[in-house]
Amino acid sequence: MGLKTLKKSSSAYQITYATNAYDFSGYGDDPIGFIEQELGEILTKEQKAIALCVRDNRETNVQASHSVGKSFLSSRLIIWWICCKPKGAFAISTAPTKRQVEQILWGELRKTYDRHKNKIGGERGETFVRLPSGSKAIGFTSRHTSSDGFQGLHEAYLLICIDESSGVSEEIDGGAQACVTSANNRLLRIGNPIRTNNPFHKACKRSHIRIPSWSHPNVSWAYNLTADGIHRLKPEVAAWMLDSNREVKPEQEWPVEYRSKVPGAISVRWIEEVRTNHGESSAYWKSRVEAEFPTNDSDGIILLTLLKQARASYDANPQYWDTLAKRYPWRLGLDVGDGGDPHALALLRGPVLYEVQIHPTKGDLLDTLDFGQKRSVRVCITRIND
Repeated sequence: MGLKTLKKSSSAYQITYATNAYDFSGYGDDPIGFIEQELGEILTKEQKAIALCVRDNRETNVQASHSVGKSFLSSRLIIWWICCKPKGAFAISTAPTKRQVEQILWGELRKTYDRHKNKIGGERGETFVRLPSGSKAIGFTSRHTSSDGFQGLHEAYLLICIDESSGVSEEIDGGAQACVTSANNRLLRIGNPIRTNNPFHKACKRSHIRIPSWSHPNVSWAYNLTADGIHRLKPEVAAWMLDSNREVKPEQEWPVEYRSKVPGAISVRWIEEVRTNHGESSAYWKSRVEAEFPTNDSDGIILLTLLKQARASYDANPQYWDTLAKRYPWRLGLDVGDGGDPHALALLRGPVLYEVQIHPTKGDLLDTLDFGQKRSVRVCITRIND
């Protein structure tokens, strides 16, 4: 069962293999068994929990820290779905950018498929796999202004995986939700929890699985949770790992048994650099190390904590602030979103911000270009009487 042909399709090289493949139907309800026994991978406790959640639930939401195997797991679950579910099973992956789709998740999927091509059979391209059974998987970018890419997708066995979910718009997420309507449909959202007030954040409020850095075998052995709730290097580890400047020594100077088990994944050095460069209370630390949504958006201009402090100041003496505000004219502020974040309207008077309205965008930069270049936009501010 070797390579049959290598031909150029309209978009990418398409690799075709022999059509006879193994029967994996016995793994239809056993994603862990298929991934570990047939693909030869080792899953962490958290990855096993995610696999079982996808098996059992219509919706699975995963808050993951940086480089802990998000795309690794998603790609294996897609292969499990099309290999082990009944004939005609369909899996779709999407992410905010072309690079995230083609190079990251589908890069993992292509490597895995090619290692096991004689077992799996069928054919693949850059972002598709087709099996002799009629089952298939495709990947496409979600950087569009509508959910048309999901139109008409109502398969009996459908898996939709939204990778890097924090960057996906309401329009795309809503289109995905509209497709997973039957009992055997599944939706997996997975990504770094770097932004709030988006579909991923809202979904994780309903239910989620969290994968913090400390769960990964590359670093779990090195840290303890201290009394103030922060993970820090164990004293005995810090004694031999840190140099005279309190920086992590190169791994080649470590004892062999402590060196990274998974090359390219999260490392002690990276965590300690984030601690130094951003701080343990930063939004960057909270989202990318602890896998928690930050109180303050990592790329926000005005911190949410400062807004809450301002509101508390107003509530303590509203008459004073209202009197002060009347000395100034009303002003309207507009921030045009680009698909990664919503449009925002603010109504303010002098030092007092009275109202903020959030309007989700339909897409990404295309939405902004359309708004700014193709339409005649007029902003009318109506005088507001005292």
